[in-house]
Amino acid sequence: MGKNYKKDSKLFYGIQIIVDILLVNLGFYTAYLYRFGGQMTSENIDPYLNLIPYISLAAFIFFHTYGVFRWAYKPLIDTIYSVFLSLVFIEITTMAMTFFNRGFSFPRSIFFISFVIQLIYLSIWKFIIHKVYYMIYKKKRVLILADESDSSEIAKKIILEGKYQFEIKYICETVNDNIYKLIEDIDVVIIGPKIDSKIKEKIISKCIGLNKIIYIVPELFEITLSNAKLTQIDDIPAFYIENIYLSQEQRILKRTFDIIVSLIGIVISSPIMLACYILIRIYDHGPAIYSQERVTRNNKKFKLYKFRTMVVNAERLTGPVLASDKDDRITPIGAVLRSTRLDELPQLFNVLKGDMSIVGPRPERQFFIDQFKQYIPDFEYRLTVKAGITGLAQVLGKYSTTPEDKLRYDLLYIRNYSFILDLRIILQTIKIMFMKSSSQGLKKEKSVEEILKSMDYNVYKEVGVTRLEKV
Repeated sequence: MGKNYKKDSKLFYGIQIIVDILLVNLGFYTAYLYRFGGQMTSENIDPYLNLIPYISLAAFIFFHTYGVFRWAYKPLIDTIYSVFLSLVFIEITTMAMTFFNRGFSFPRSIFFISFVIQLIYLSIWKFIIHKVYYMIYKKKRVLILADESDSSEIAKKIILEGKYQFEIKYICETVNDNIYKLIEDIDVVIIGPKIDSKIKEKIISKCIGLNKIIYIVPELFEITLSNAKLTQIDDIPAFYIENIYLSQEQRILKRTFDIIVSLIGIVISSPIMLACYILIRIYDHGPAIYSQERVTRNNKKFKLYKFRTMVVNAERLTGPVLASDKDDRITPIGAVLRSTRLDELPQLFNVLKGDMSIVGPRPERQFFIDQFKQYIPDFEYRLTVKAGITGLAQVLGKYSTTPEDKLRYDLLYIRNYSFILDLRIILQTIKIMFMKSSSQGLKKEKSVEEILKSMDYNVYKEVGVTRLEKV
């Protein structure tokens, strides 16, 4: 099943790329027909024809960045949102190309008309391909192998977020001979952290032999292997693992990029920051800017700036606590600023000063760092780079993502740092600015049993195995 699935996935991915890019160009062409009433001369159409390769390249880059090609098992509305954002950047890029090269000048009305037409074309296409895909490919049956706490966390994520892709059949918290028979009955095995390495090896070997799909939630030390280089010691193959630090050249490039982007960001966002400042002052006459001591690279302390989103002296009675969902300390204006992440804009000055970077692990308070390090010893590794306004943990996780999973993302970012990765994270940040789930505070979560009951699952408990059946 695994090999056929992989081939079919590549086929669908290839079709997506070709059709999506064709529809973008067809949208421009249709806009030309509408604009000129079908009476197109070579003088009118040639500027567009000359730009087709560049428009196609821009479409590929933004569609790839926002996951438009890989829409399978996501809600249709998420895909349409990604298409919308991608088209915005495609139009902006095309306008920039025509601005810098007058020989390729477009009528300005073409951009708005083509945007609407492209959005309609692509939305219809995505709707059709969604229907066709779900008719061909069914949900994959899943076995989860993890300890009690991790298996519950993984199961909740799959039930709530991965319901378009997976259907949990078994949850195994212990390993016995029966598990190898269960693997034959499913499509996917998800192995959690804390599973003994010898057991992992046996399970993976069994899955490979049966062409099963395997997902592994890595231990933190395993992340250091993610970009290990294959080498040899005489005739012995070995992995060379570099330290978790950016090179001097990478730090210089990153700092140069930070200065340029923060200056541009301050200039562009200054009207928005002024409006935020005035609204906060008008609401309760308290200070608009809130500063708090945070920790960045090499345990350096600094004052982080934010627009105040809570009542004055919010922690006077509670002490340091993380914001929760529907936190009554958050003001109405603060709720809007948090949901759009506009409260983070003053941190552009932190970046310009050199306290922070545009992209990096979010800066934590020393109080929480001390707490996290008690049960996550590797937490200190995230302090090998400057803290950032946004990061991999922010664009791929949520506010409520566990500290362990955020650390996994932070370490993956550090291990795989590149200038291109920073650009992709910045573009992804624009997407999540308008996604409520990414900025919600911590909230009381339901147990797996409560979630399963609300979704009409029958649960059968056996020795070391929980079997699930959808009613």
